[in-house]
Amino acid sequence: MASLENCLNEAVNAKTRMIATDGVFSMDGDYAKLNHICDLAETHDALVMVDDSHATGFVGPTGRGTPELYGVQDRVDVITSTLGKALGGASGGFTTGRKDIIEILRQRSRPYLFSNSLAPPIVSAALKTIDLLKESKSAKEKLESNTIFFREQVAKAGFTIKSGTHPIVPIMLGDAKLAQEMATMLLEEGVYAVGFFYPVVPKGQARIRVQISAAHSREDIEFALDKFIKVGKALEVIA
Repeated sequence: MASLENCLNEAVNAKTRMIATDGVFSMDGDYAKLNHICDLAETHDALVMVDDSHATGFVGPTGRGTPELYGVQDRVDVITSTLGKALGGASGGFTTGRKDIIEILRQRSRPYLFSNSLAPPIVSAALKTIDLLKESKSAKEKLESNTIFFREQVAKAGFTIKSGTHPIVPIMLGDAKLAQEMATMLLEEGVYAVGFFYPVVPKGQARIRVQISAAHSREDIEFALDKFIKVGKALEVIA
């Protein structure tokens, strides 16, 4: 927050200042401190834009994302997100926010003006997903249960993970070659998990990034855990 405030002070002469942030950072699964960010924005007369792609549909009491989680929905000016993750896994995205900003974007946003429209089935599926989220919390609750179970069990097995509560679970390995080798061996065992390494993540922080879903059964997660343990032992990642 101190660094952000320095940036705001450096840009004090700008006509418009906007703080742009992820709601959830995709490699670590950690949350932006939107309450503090909004406080700074109001102090320095800046706008706030949140990319909530890794939160829409399941973060917050009713799944409305990180602004809802932090209680700052009326203090965020622009939210961008995707239809390609929790809202059905298809394609496309959206921008929402203050009415005057959206009216400007309808006239000036090049991706909006010069891109093909989303296919009707994708729009219909996304709208249906939103209706389902409004009607029931069962998928959200199952996702939370699956996430807690996987996080607890993978840590118990001896893997080093980034702490947190998000369904993105980074399993830290450190070495890029090891991350690639582990991902390959997991795929051979029937588990698709992607290895990430520099420059996607900082040097020395290579990892396997696991993403838990409400569509996973307990048996799916137990299967994955068994394979992680088998491959982890073979590569001497865990004892």
